Amino acid sequence: MTRRVGAPRAAPMRMTMRTSATGVEAPPWSIRPERAIDLDQIHDLHRTAFGRPAEAELVDAIRSGPEFIPELSLVAVADDGSVLGHVLVSHVGFEPDEAGTRAQVLALAPLAVLPPHAGRGIGSALTMAALEIADARDEPFVAVLGPPAFYRRFGFVPAADHGIDSRYGDVGPAFQVRARPDGAPMQPGVVIYPPMFEAL
Repeated sequence: MTRRVGAPRAAPMRMTMRTSATGVEAPPWSIRPERAIDLDQIHDLHRTAFGRPAEAELVDAIRSGPEFIPELSLVAVADDGSVLGHVLVSHVGFEPDEAGTRAQVLALAPLAVLPPHAGRGIGSALTMAALEIADARDEPFVAVLGPPAFYRRFGFVPAADHGIDSRYGDVGPAFQVRARPDGAPMQPGVVIYPPMFEAL
């Protein structure tokens, strides 16, 4: 599935100073696509946020492969260039249940915010910005594996409601999908995550 020509890039989103849930007073931040200068900080951010290297290595692996979509790797940055949060949306495979050719859909993963800046709306703003760009593309839907209480606010519903499964076994309502904004129906089938996701 090819992307729509002229799909918009993320416009910088400016946020004002706000105290985090941990009481840390932090500077204003904005959202933009990642740049080469951000890569080391993005890697370190995921290692810190998740307390393990798997998510950081996943981002690096996706970035070096054909699944990567540059305009869908977004960072929240402070005025001094510090990366406070990151979200990645990339291609994964999709095999419809009925006879048909294998297609591509989008997967949101991972999403992380530096712990001292949690609770400032960074994760929500990154998610909204990424989905706004995703909505302008031709892929059938966006998949995510994460807490329903967070993702349902952005229009995600249990994938099972649409007959969509993955190869990760029964993860229940944590495996979710979000339809295109034009209301196009989602075909039942199986989302095929690349092997690099298996470490998660």
